[in-house]
Amino acid sequence: MTKILAIVVTYYPDRDLLERNVSAFVDHVDKVLIWENTPERDKGAYRFLDHEKVEYCGDGINSISHALNSGWKYAKAHAYDYLLTMDQDSLLRNFDAFLKKTVFDHQAPDGIWVPLVNGVKNEETFQLRDMAITSGALIPVTIIDKVGGWNELFSVDSVDTEFFSHVRSLRIGIYSVDDYLLMQHYGNPQIVRFLGHSVELRNDAPERLYFIYRNYVMAMRMYPDNHALSKDFWKVWIRKAFWIALFEAERKKKFHAIFRGIRDGYKHVIQ
Repeated sequence: MTKILAIVVTYYPDRDLLERNVSAFVDHVDKVLIWENTPERDKGAYRFLDHEKVEYCGDGINSISHALNSGWKYAKAHAYDYLLTMDQDSLLRNFDAFLKKTVFDHQAPDGIWVPLVNGVKNEETFQLRDMAITSGALIPVTIIDKVGGWNELFSVDSVDTEFFSHVRSLRIGIYSVDDYLLMQHYGNPQIVRFLGHSVELRNDAPERLYFIYRNYVMAMRMYPDNHALSKDFWKVWIRKAFWIALFEAERKKKFHAIFRGIRDGYKHVIQ
């Protein structure tokens, strides 16, 4: 019998969003771990879910990669076949239909199956992807074993970037599935108008920007053959800096953080 473990990593979660998040898949998995990165003093106020499949856990380390590795170890210890990895601020659609096309269809390609993010449609049933995000990924435990888990040097930002780059380096397929959708929230979004177009700003704090840029540079150095990384860096993250310069508050602090992040990303010794 196929067993699926879901792990949701939380940090001061919004109650309504977390409840809707988990309700989208709880009936189709065998257990849900809510891994709390919320500090110990506040955890009690953020334990909203009361369900026989849900277990709250955590060990005081505020790290997404550490949480995912803990979920992987739990899955291995309790003989689960798949790990569904979820952020707290995501909403899945059609998870039951997705399982029928993947886990319960022997013709599905071997690899990692991921959703279509924020409504971007596929042109085929299984589209091979260069990259994916943590939330909504269904990963065979045997594949996590091959990868060796998540690199805990990437504690919060670029956790998915490093992991899926490692997956690609091992020539393991990453497949998005049509009609398996995920709505994902990023940062503290704000919509502004520029030359007649709507632009969504993330409004990340300076310290968060430091780790985003540092970790992205480190990932590019670790996986130089993954050209999708450098393309994404220049297309997305350099453009983000342009929007920060035009619209966001604390510009000086944010650009100082970006500069330090890029500098330290190049200085860091890569093992």
